[in-house]
Amino acid sequence: MAKAKIVLFPKVYKSGESPVMLRITHKRKTNYISLGVECKPEQWNDSLCRLRKNYDGYRKKNQVLRAIEVRADDIIDELVKSNKPFTFLTFENQFHNEGEIITVYRFIEEICEGLQEAEKVNTHNVYRQTLNAIRGYHKKSNLMFADIDYKFLKGFESFLFKRGCSGGGVHFYMRTLRAIVNEAIKEGYLKQEYYPFSTQFNRNGYSLKDLKSKASPRALSDDDIRKLKEFPVEEYPELKESLYYFLFSYYARGMNFVDIAKLERKNIYDQRIHYFRSKTGKKLSIAISEPLENIITEIGADGGLYIFPILEADKHKSKAQIKYRVQKCLKKVNSDLKAIAEIVNIDISLTSYVARHTYATRLKREGVNVEVISEGLGHSDISTTKAYLKQFDHQVIDDADKVL
Repeated sequence: MAKAKIVLFPKVYKSGESPVMLRITHKRKTNYISLGVECKPEQWNDSLCRLRKNYDGYRKKNQVLRAIEVRADDIIDELVKSNKPFTFLTFENQFHNEGEIITVYRFIEEICEGLQEAEKVNTHNVYRQTLNAIRGYHKKSNLMFADIDYKFLKGFESFLFKRGCSGGGVHFYMRTLRAIVNEAIKEGYLKQEYYPFSTQFNRNGYSLKDLKSKASPRALSDDDIRKLKEFPVEEYPELKESLYYFLFSYYARGMNFVDIAKLERKNIYDQRIHYFRSKTGKKLSIAISEPLENIITEIGADGGLYIFPILEADKHKSKAQIKYRVQKCLKKVNSDLKAIAEIVNIDISLTSYVARHTYATRLKREGVNVEVISEGLGHSDISTTKAYLKQFDHQVIDDADKVL
């Protein structure tokens, strides 16, 4: 729990005086707030945290300091009672009664700080990315919520497109910014009447509905899969692991790379892989086929907690460390897969995700029921699977046209 204490700051001015400050301590971090009071070291009682009698007007000043201390304790108590994560910015806002003058950047920083303390790594990164994008567009630090209107949002949209974002990428940033604005309204930093996004009551607001990218087919053909299975790993040993991670995902019902990285030895028993999918939390069980067993034997880690040599238990402990390591390895895998595709003449942007899509569409081509495919993929909603497979239908129709 955070603690407040009035202290004499060690900095000494030319006058020989030092500033009296309010020190806030939380989780071994400290923050200081100036109180506009200065005195000489000999005029300060360090044990009582008060001015001594040799300070002119010490009684009244000490009463002020006492009131400040009580106010600080009350703010901390209220934050605890409201069950909100403590941040220095939240405390300062309430202490100074800043109210609606908080900037957009400071508000998002506060959200990020709370998410980081709660160890919500993914959500924290989403908000941090959005903050950096807004700063790239609006370089002045005094951006207020009232400045975020339709014109601002359209300008931000154009900036993101020029920076190379797809429609889905722009949608990602706008969706997050909308959540930030909604939270700002709840906190009282923006009035509802100035809400800039489109609603049923405000049709002229900024709309996100046309931003999402349309999915394009990313499944490999049977011939492409054959090329990967027959890839000459002895000629390109540096690409071996990345190729096998792709094939493992394909044989393991499109298992995501993050779940491959997190597989532990305890997840394998009764000749099956049992794990919880990271994205949905759904429990899945996969029979260990011969190809899966061969891959585990070929590139599996020699001992340790994890099956594959991606994570190390003694190095990657926190959620942030695990996420960073997985992202770093995935970047290399995807780079290697592009090299593999070029070597064997696969005309598609080959990434680890393609294995998942290929697994699903291959089953569809074999006439497997969508409900069964959905279960295999670990989707929580069959509509997700249907959207996943929608683009595949073109090939079926094209093949049917050949009999005409």
